[in-house]
Formats: sequence, C-alpha cells, structure tokens
Amino acid sequence: MFVVRALASIALVFLPLSATAQITLSPDDLRLSLGMTWEQEIATVPSSLADTGFDIGSVGAGQSFDLTNSPANSILTFVRSSVIPLEQAPDAASFPNADYAVHNITTVPNATGGTDEIETYNYFQRSAAGDIAVGAEGPAGQVPIPLVDIGTPWPLEFGKSWTVENFSLDQTLAPGVTSSGLYDYQYVVDAWGEIWLPAGTFEGLRVHQTGTGVVTFTGNDQLASLGEVTAEIDAYGWYVRGIGAVALVVESKQTFASGILPPTTATQIARLTEISSPATAITAESWGALKQKFAE
Repeated sequence: MFVVRALASIALVFLPLSATAQITLSPDDLRLSLGMTWEQEIATVPSSLADTGFDIGSVGAGQSFDLTNSPANSILTFVRSSVIPLEQAPDAASFPNADYAVHNITTVPNATGGTDEIETYNYFQRSAAGDIAVGAEGPAGQVPIPLVDIGTPWPLEFGKSWTVENFSLDQTLAPGVTSSGLYDYQYVVDAWGEIWLPAGTFEGLRVHQTGTGVVTFTGNDQLASLGEVTAEIDAYGWYVRGIGAVALVVESKQTFASGILPPTTATQIARLTEISSPATAITAESWGALKQKFAE
C-alpha cells in the first residue's frame, strides 16, 4: 500500500533517439495513441531496494541502465494493456471528461498456487500537462480519480528539480471506501541515457522521487483501524519519448500509528516486457523484432 504520483502511464511505441544529445521530454512526447498495446511485469519484494540486489544505475549524463534482471524471491504480476476508443469501454459515459480508455488484463497469483485474471479499465483525458487519468473501473466498481497537478516544470530535462509540499489528496478507493492523505515530495531528473529492458533498448530520462505521506481511511473497518499510516517513498522512473514510463522502481517504508501492524518495507519493480505499436507510429516493431534487437 504505497502512493506513487507517476508522470505518465506506461504506454508503448518504439522511437529511437540520438545517443549524443541531451534528452528533453514535453507533455506531447508522453501522449498515448489508439492501438498501442504492451505488457509489463511487476515484481513485489518484501524488503528494501538495497536488499533486492536490483541495480538502478548511477546518477549523471550518458548513463547505461541494465534493468533486465529480476529480483529473487519476488511475487510476480503481469499486466497486458491496450489503448482503445471510448466506444469500446463498457461505462465510458460515467467519465465524460475522458478522451480514451486503457483496457487491462492483470494476471495475479492466487492462494491455490495458480493465477487469476482481473479485467479493469482506466480512463484518460488529454490536457496541456499530458494524458491524465480521470477514472477507473473493475471488479470493485467505478472509481473517479481527481485531477492532480504536481507542478512538473516542462519540458523535462537533466538537472531539473521541483518540490511539492502539503499536497492534499482525497481518493475513492472503492464504493464507500475513501482515503485522505497529505504529502511532501521532492523530484529531480537525476540521469539520462540508454535503458535496457526485456522489451528492448531505449533512451530516456530518469526521475528520482522522494518524500513522505500520511494517510487515513474511512468506509472500511479494517483499514480505518490502522489509524494514520505514514509512508516514506523512494522511487525511480525511466521515461522515453513516445512511450512514457518504461520502468518504475518504488521502495516504500510504512509505519502504523495504531500499532496493529509492525513497520513494513517493500519494493516494487515494474518493467516493460513486450510492446506493439500502431502502423501510424514513426517506427513500429513487433515484440519478436525487439527481442532480437535486444539479444544482439
């Protein structure tokens, strides 16, 4: 249970960039296109990032990030996603501000040693600050997402930094269940360079996010009994032109004011593993072609 304010949702298309020049990313560079499809792997480890042995690379310009290795003893979740027009989403009328939807099939481990599939939809609005999630729906029902501006100093480029203080956010987690949080975050574009992933090799920026948040819950007795939940966040996101976030690494340390649960530390690593882009993309390559490129 952690909070990540990502700059963009994972989306897919492969656009090669120059390896010799500084990289800048505008909101237009991170927009999604109808027909994009992708798969991501999410590894959850009940330990700190340092204990996972996962190498996030170094700070600075012209770096090389090898994000291909999976941490040991992780619980794996897989998400297959596609960008679809609103007429293909079941309840688009409930989100009148949306411009398109993302259809997700999430494969999660279950208690019997097998897996379950969960179908969800996310609804996005195009704005001057990029594509912003405005709602979601799934087995728990419909969840509106408030529009949030974290003051990103566009265009993003190496060395830029910004701070978000006393950021208040109330969210509906499920019908009748809400959370209220107050957050302080610091962001810095601390590196750029080549990013190696199971889906291929890309070039982009890395954004390092740190901060704390205090959250309380209402509408669910079990969650409410936790009292104030304080989370310390240490997160890294790799962003690529025409794609958005191709990898996210989030370490979260939580303490519970009620004392019902002991403090916890967990790390989640989300990586792009497969992509397919529409024919209108500047460069469209199949998963097999990208895997061959990566192998070479």
